[in-house]
Amino acid sequence: MESHLLGSPLEVRLEEVRRAISNAKPKQPKELKESPELYHGWMQPYLIGLDQLIWQRWEHWFEMMDAGRMVGEIPPIHWQRNDAGFKMLDRALSCITRYGDWRGWGNWSAFEYFMDWLLFGFGHTGQPELPEERDDYKGASDRLYQVFNLEPLLAYPHDYLADILAENQHGRHVGFFPTPMDLCALMGRMTIGDEDARTKSVMDPCVGTGRMLLAASNYSYRLYGCDINPTVIKVTLINGFLYAPWLVRPLPFVDSVLADPSQSQRVSDSLAAQAPAQLQGTQHDAEVQWQFEPIKKRQRTTTPVAEPGLLLEF
Repeated sequence: MESHLLGSPLEVRLEEVRRAISNAKPKQPKELKESPELYHGWMQPYLIGLDQLIWQRWEHWFEMMDAGRMVGEIPPIHWQRNDAGFKMLDRALSCITRYGDWRGWGNWSAFEYFMDWLLFGFGHTGQPELPEERDDYKGASDRLYQVFNLEPLLAYPHDYLADILAENQHGRHVGFFPTPMDLCALMGRMTIGDEDARTKSVMDPCVGTGRMLLAASNYSYRLYGCDINPTVIKVTLINGFLYAPWLVRPLPFVDSVLADPSQSQRVSDSLAAQAPAQLQGTQHDAEVQWQFEPIKKRQRTTTPVAEPGLLLEF
């Protein structure tokens, strides 16, 4: 934690939540007599309530939406990985299968199920239904309901899911190597400095799990990203719900085009035009775009001739 936060109300709130996490025993799933009735967006009240206690980003988003204009400054998030968040997510993934460990044959199916389960809980429009449980996942939603815990993810903000993907060698053949979060934060500070960049656009044409945009969310409300990999886009969306509301719910009075799904192809093609090397041989994937809004899903049309890279535009 940065020194200027010591003794601040934020530091006090963080310590309270972190103390509760350190004293809590890991949750173990059991068979439920009756499954909970999970509706689309059922996790939102818990997420917003916990965020209000700590980072207050959703509260900031609601204040601006109510006012119809920018209000105040962006509440900054200070990124800090902690084993509590990583271990909780690993336990959650392992409880999906009835065999006790998600690693092995079909491991990415379990990961995809988890992503869809979270997006349904957060109320993402592209995941309107609970994901279907295949035979060896029967009861997975009940088990996740008991094991998944937002507290370590909010108390220690970090892109944990990217670490899990990287450690299990997801996407190596397409160049998925997530940039360290500390470096992303440093690049954001060096690029923007003391400038008021709240209405400046930040674009990552190979967004991956959204780390660059998460770092930029401390400075800007206009966050653009696209990718060809649907799995990492889902992680970007989950990270947005957790840490950067304007990444998944663009502010229409700041960026009306990004907030309008009917403009998706126009936005996607504009990103491709501004980053020709990274997006050469791709086109907008209009058929499935609704599942990933507002992050733009692209698809390959030819074999790429350049490795994916990063472009920030302010």
